[in-house]
Amino acid sequence: MKKNILIIFLSLIIFASKGQVKTKITGCIPEYKENDADVEISVFYPHIIGNGRKVDYKTRTSRGHFEFELDIDEPLSVTGTLNEQEMIFPGAYSILVNPGDSIHVEIPNAKKLGIMNLKFSGIGSPKVHFQQAIVAQILSLYKQDPAYRLQSLSYQFASTDKKLNAIDSICTKYKGNFKTSEIDLIKAMEYETVLHMLMYSSMQSTNDSLKTLFKNYIVKKNRMKPFLTNHVIHNYGMTVLSDFVLLSEYDNPKNDGFRVNENPVEYCKLIIKYLSKYPAAKEYLLANTALNVFSDEQDSENSNIIYRLYSDNVDHGSTFYRKVLDSYQIIKSRLKKGMPFYSFSLPDTTGKIHELSDFKGKVVILDFWFNGCGGCRELAPVMVELEKEYIGKEIQFISISIDRDKSLWLKGIGKYCSKSSLQLFTEGLETKHPLVEFLNPGGFPFLIAIDKHGNLIGPPPDPRGGVSDFKRFIGKYL
Repeated sequence: MKKNILIIFLSLIIFASKGQVKTKITGCIPEYKENDADVEISVFYPHIIGNGRKVDYKTRTSRGHFEFELDIDEPLSVTGTLNEQEMIFPGAYSILVNPGDSIHVEIPNAKKLGIMNLKFSGIGSPKVHFQQAIVAQILSLYKQDPAYRLQSLSYQFASTDKKLNAIDSICTKYKGNFKTSEIDLIKAMEYETVLHMLMYSSMQSTNDSLKTLFKNYIVKKNRMKPFLTNHVIHNYGMTVLSDFVLLSEYDNPKNDGFRVNENPVEYCKLIIKYLSKYPAAKEYLLANTALNVFSDEQDSENSNIIYRLYSDNVDHGSTFYRKVLDSYQIIKSRLKKGMPFYSFSLPDTTGKIHELSDFKGKVVILDFWFNGCGGCRELAPVMVELEKEYIGKEIQFISISIDRDKSLWLKGIGKYCSKSSLQLFTEGLETKHPLVEFLNPGGFPFLIAIDKHGNLIGPPPDPRGGVSDFKRFIGKYL
């Protein structure tokens, strides 16, 4: 009996050791001892793709102090804002936090933020000091550069190469001070920061020397290597790798006119072609593309082809296979054009409940958004102008907030959605609301059209790229 109890007790200890661990991020802002400040941290969960990957936590200072307590079971990227101003940037976009860390941040000057102007202490802070050492070296090299717009393409490649060499050198110097996985993650984080602007510039370039520069500085030097392992690609490098794939295929992607959103099937084939030796990176980019297409196009030929490509080229036991499979089954089972739409019932700003049946006889455009969504902010003025063009016609524009509380929703109206549309709220359930779960959007903003009989039409073309396709799409149903 005692032996059995001991076995159970040890099993519980082992189980707990593999579970979530209390992790703290605290801070001190001396100049806010007499006044309150808003502090927010954003935590990125690497093994979640799409909705739920980024989780925001907010608090207010008390006598200049703030505290966040998280339960985590893997290393995570964390960034923060102070009164809506970036806290870690400039210098870096995030820091690495491990389960069990207790990192304290002192902000000596709230008007002078950025990773190099913050003081870190406590359990886990040596990792941040390591990152600060890298950032200090990189910033010293940036100071030697002319303004980016004045740099030739060859200079951009050469100067980026120097910065990447500096990162390599410091990582080698710190080898043995941290776990290899920690160094890999911080190295990839800083590589991504440095490479991002170069890859963007290359994607926009029409320079004849681009292919040669890319081959000499990126391909031959294997600069994508830091992103290619399983524990890294889920955290950093997806955008950089996506550009790498296109730059590997085309001499000048801009001249060739290739757009991923216009050619998603061909893009998936290129991922398979150039990342076939790196299954984790290949699977991650394919999964991300598949989920985006399922969300943007729902039941389309592209969705069907991309699902087959994905299923045929990844291990069915891989990290995101179940997510992609479930999303595909959703569009095949309930998101086909002409199927009855979800019969929602949501409150407006006065508390009045609105149901789908209230809009029978009208085409309905739903715009899902949340406070702080950059794309939503871009879409809002476009929707305002579109709504003006449809005044007097049988169409109803509805903005649906997925914010976690009513105050955020109300503050965001007119900034992150059209002020003139009907405003409805998912009552703090965010992406867990049955309506949002029914649609399974890959991201936000998210538009969906419903016909006059309450049946699904599908996602209209994104009007941010021009309203003509949107108007042509909707015009068939008016």
